Amino acid sequence: MNRRAFSRLALVLVLLLVGCESGGGGMTPGSILGAMTQGVTGVNPGDVRGAAVEIDESEEIELGRSVTAALGSRYKLLRDESLTRYVALVGNAVAAQSERPDIRYYFGVLDTDEVNAFAAPGGYIFITRGTLGLIKDEATLAGVLGHEVGHVALKHHVETIKDQKKTALGKGVGTTLAQFGAGFIPGVGGTVTSAVVNSPLMNVIADGAVNLTLKGFSRTEEEQADGVGVTYAARAGYDPAGLRDFLRAVQDSGSQPAKSGFLAKFTSTHPGAVERLKEQDTQLKTAPAGGRRNAARFQQAVAAKPATPAR
Repeated sequence: MNRRAFSRLALVLVLLLVGCESGGGGMTPGSILGAMTQGVTGVNPGDVRGAAVEIDESEEIELGRSVTAALGSRYKLLRDESLTRYVALVGNAVAAQSERPDIRYYFGVLDTDEVNAFAAPGGYIFITRGTLGLIKDEATLAGVLGHEVGHVALKHHVETIKDQKKTALGKGVGTTLAQFGAGFIPGVGGTVTSAVVNSPLMNVIADGAVNLTLKGFSRTEEEQADGVGVTYAARAGYDPAGLRDFLRAVQDSGSQPAKSGFLAKFTSTHPGAVERLKEQDTQLKTAPAGGRRNAARFQQAVAAKPATPAR
């Protein structure tokens, strides 16, 4: 196994363990191994619906694992168990207030100074170390994570991926039964070979899911995610002004935010900072007053963390 493949396996494993222990439920060693393999391939042969345009939840989750693997080749995962557990604690509290509280959410911190956050299909949420550096309290973290959970809860990935799948099938891109049959290797977790990994249809769908996660969503979808992110945080008992405070911190920092993922909205094709802040101010006029900020707990869990040493 080469170094890149190993790092992808490690990334998915860390996310799975954090998601399980923070969100409830358990996994056996065999199921973890299977999940690790699926994270690299993005395909579970038993869940593939090659001839169907609809994207069911199991396929959405598999696509999320594929996106997780792709992010693992672009960013390094921050290997800080206590910090990741804290982020997952806040994220799961917010996700429990969403329209999809029953799926398992996984949270990871990306070890980069880039200010950004990402939501992958199926409940995989990432926030960067650079983003945490601009956040001052837990309510603000809840607002940012609430925005990302919103993309998953509102199924923003699903409709776009369905369109891509429909286009691919219309062009005759598919996977033969023989390819899937050759993809099985006996063993724990249902490991699959490159015959399945290189399935033309799944490659098209997975590539589309990766591009969508990295580049950000439509203007309307980003505005919807902003709106529900505030709502989820407030329902979880946090001060609903957290997301607005983060957007203001980005604007005031003077740094150039990443033009992808969460902050793609700062480019010409998405709502700008001023416009988003105005929308937040409007929504906050009718939001519940008060709510906890948990600044001290955030400072203890996040702000005091030293930067990762260079290797």
